[in-house]
Amino acid sequence: MKQLLTKQSLRQLALLELLWSNEWLTIAEIVKKIGGVEKTIRTDIKQLNEIIEPLKIETSVKYGVFLSKDLGVSKSYVYSLFLQKSVECQMLEMIFINPMMKRGELCDQLFISETQLNRLHNKMNILMKKYEIKITNDLKLIGHEKNIRKLFSSLFYEKYLSPDLLFKTEEFQLIDTVLDIFYKQNKEKMVMDDQHHFLLNKMRMRLWVAAYRCKSSSFFKQEEDYFNYSMITGDRELNKRWQAVFGIELSEEVLFNLFEYFHAPFKLNERCLQLGTSQSILQTRLENLILEVSYEFKIKCQNKTALLQAVMWRIFRTIGPTHILNNVEEDFVCELMNDRQDIVLNLKAKFSEIYDDLTVHSLDKKNMIYQSIYTLVSQWSEFRSEIRKPTIKIHAALLLDAPAGHLKMLKEEIEYHFRNTYEVDILLPIAQNSVNQLKHYDCVLTNGFNTGDLGDVKIIGVPNYFGEEFVKKLHHFLINKKEELHVFRKNILI
Repeated sequence: MKQLLTKQSLRQLALLELLWSNEWLTIAEIVKKIGGVEKTIRTDIKQLNEIIEPLKIETSVKYGVFLSKDLGVSKSYVYSLFLQKSVECQMLEMIFINPMMKRGELCDQLFISETQLNRLHNKMNILMKKYEIKITNDLKLIGHEKNIRKLFSSLFYEKYLSPDLLFKTEEFQLIDTVLDIFYKQNKEKMVMDDQHHFLLNKMRMRLWVAAYRCKSSSFFKQEEDYFNYSMITGDRELNKRWQAVFGIELSEEVLFNLFEYFHAPFKLNERCLQLGTSQSILQTRLENLILEVSYEFKIKCQNKTALLQAVMWRIFRTIGPTHILNNVEEDFVCELMNDRQDIVLNLKAKFSEIYDDLTVHSLDKKNMIYQSIYTLVSQWSEFRSEIRKPTIKIHAALLLDAPAGHLKMLKEEIEYHFRNTYEVDILLPIAQNSVNQLKHYDCVLTNGFNTGDLGDVKIIGVPNYFGEEFVKKLHHFLINKKEELHVFRKNILI
């Protein structure tokens, strides 16, 4: 839902995302990547530096532009900043927390005119239409209740990063108490392979959003409940505090709504049928995929049952507005793509075929594929080990005027640091002047070799000791090799 932002914010976010994942870039390179003109990019840099502290965009006439990161800041912080300054997000937050707010009051709070509010209102309804969510003329949120809760849980989670920053201390203390009792009483009923309940901050935000929807009398129809709430309903003091803070009782209906998210693993077949398939059909398809991957890479899958369940639970939870700006699973797959493009493209094709006939939005299918690849890699250790294997092997000749023990130490440090991507040979002094022998290597690591005619063999001037300069040069050569391989594969595909 990046279109929630204005065009200017979208461009500035694209600039920060680009700088986050790169070193120095020239303004011309930035324009080529994200569009716009150089003057606009320079203005964006100036404006961004006013709001992104402790991050800072450094500029250099010689090198271009570079994002200086703070050790304690993650990429999530960048997304949080943009959501905090977005008037669209402020509008959504205000009408969610205060469903009785009038249009005039909202205009005053946002410092905008009635005309501007109308434009915002229309923009939000157009964006949320695909999720079957609508803001009425009297600023009420109606439509697909599950998607409403997903949207606002995602919005608050990405905007505030932690519930503590919402300044609703008493409310979240109660949420924590209820959550703790729920876990204790239903520990044996919890599906332990369902990893979602370990995401505590996200879960706290989901319960808080659910509580506010209950305050607005927006309930899920109460169905079969798989959990026991007697320890919560029996705690009179807790119920009294909850009533005072949230203005609603901790009834069975409210508790069912608070913990509805936990029911997903128990409703797989029902969910499959809604999407035009069955649990057994989908499970068979996924099982066949795992068998294909096992056969292709000659690996075992020790936890196949748990892995199958995890993939199935997660793909259904991925449907709908599960992120606003920060798609963690997509980022993971894109990073993996940089290292193992062959594996990612293969998995994308396999999962795309599996989900092809499901009756879901194309964007949801895309996110289901990202989530499935993420789950497969993160929960299948044997597959993960296979992915870690280097895709290319660089054969390097080490030619330094140094004692044999020193050369052996350098060889070990290079191969250890680069996880055996580099295979280093220490050449005997008598072989160092043999041009024909050196032509068999990808590169020559030296501090004083007469290059002569080595063709495509790269000469890398290195110091005598394995330090920052040594690592940077070898890393740079490795990146170039990967890019050459990427272009080669791309040309083959074309």
